[in-house]
Amino acid sequence: MKLLLAHILGDFVFQSKALVRERKENIAYLFLHVGIHALLLVLCFLSDLYDNWPVILFVSCSHLLIDSLKIWWERKFPYKPFHIFVVDQVLHLATIAAVAIHQYGLSVEWLDGLLSEKNLLYLLTLLLTVCVSPILLRVFFSRWKQENELEGKPASSLTDAGLLIGIMERLLIVLFIQLGFLSGIGFLLAAKSIFRFGDLTNARDTKFTEYILLGTLASFVIGVAIGFGLKLALRYTT
Repeated sequence: MKLLLAHILGDFVFQSKALVRERKENIAYLFLHVGIHALLLVLCFLSDLYDNWPVILFVSCSHLLIDSLKIWWERKFPYKPFHIFVVDQVLHLATIAAVAIHQYGLSVEWLDGLLSEKNLLYLLTLLLTVCVSPILLRVFFSRWKQENELEGKPASSLTDAGLLIGIMERLLIVLFIQLGFLSGIGFLLAAKSIFRFGDLTNARDTKFTEYILLGTLASFVIGVAIGFGLKLALRYTT
């Protein structure tokens, strides 16, 4: 928890936009950023600093290495900031996890709890919602894809926006079902319909309207099926 606290404070709270911008050009700002992390780690482990100085040194050096790789990667692929950010954070968190396991060990009981039937069901649901359902929808719509790609439509929308919107709405549907908040699904459908109303009105195209409605309803059907499938499976899980 202390390692996570120091990481969140250093990477999100005490890291300004100017620091992020300048450290790409001036290595001194990179060392300043890592120094802030090291200072936060020292403050977190102040009560038992002598026993934890190897942890502070290792995490700080790892942070310097990972951020150096990130800066190099950003220069090589400047058009993928989100992907770079995700990989950067995954590496930092993996380092923290490795240090925690090395320091405190990984008990069999903890591992059994992590791989419990309930947790595996949640993981399976997440994979179905985020990874499997977009592929199912893409295959389902492949028969109409070329027919409904109207001129000007792809260029007027954000890249992969529809994919991300669909994933988030299905995650919300699964969450609403687990909470018993079924009316939330109706609000979600109504909100999406309101936002899409202008596009459908301006398009004045029956095929495009059918394509949008079919996509929305198919996404909601999959989300509802996954949500109730999870709820039913949890009843038979210890």
